[in-house]
Amino acid sequence: MGQCFYEAAIRHFVDAGILLKEESADNAVYLFGNSAECCLKSLIEVYCSTRREQILRYKYGHHIDDLTNDLFEFITNSSDVPSLDPVLGLKLQAFQLPGVLSFEHPQRRYACNGKFTLADAEQCQRATQFLIREMIKQHLDGYL
Repeated sequence: MGQCFYEAAIRHFVDAGILLKEESADNAVYLFGNSAECCLKSLIEVYCSTRREQILRYKYGHHIDDLTNDLFEFITNSSDVPSLDPVLGLKLQAFQLPGVLSFEHPQRRYACNGKFTLADAEQCQRATQFLIREMIKQHLDGYL
């Protein structure tokens, strides 16, 4: 079964928003983390050549911080491979990944209720929304 990070990112974002609306902060934070991970993988996979699935699964796993850092590096320093809009590099440079978004991701899916607050979930929503918007923009502009 092929992986479609683009579709999964949007699906997880929508589901997380529903959970946030229902004030289920722990589950919302978890799904916003999944959405952010899928967004980053959708963006970074254009730099992974034919070994895309191997690289995304084994090099990055669920490490949101590594995905963010490498995506920025690829955008700003890669001239010999298909690339994303260079403006995205500038936006990522100003982007601050909130610690709560990657904290204990994905192991937090086993955490007890009450670990995260609604404020945590809202912070994750804002950061993930930025990534979703940029991913969709890259898609609409023909980069993905």
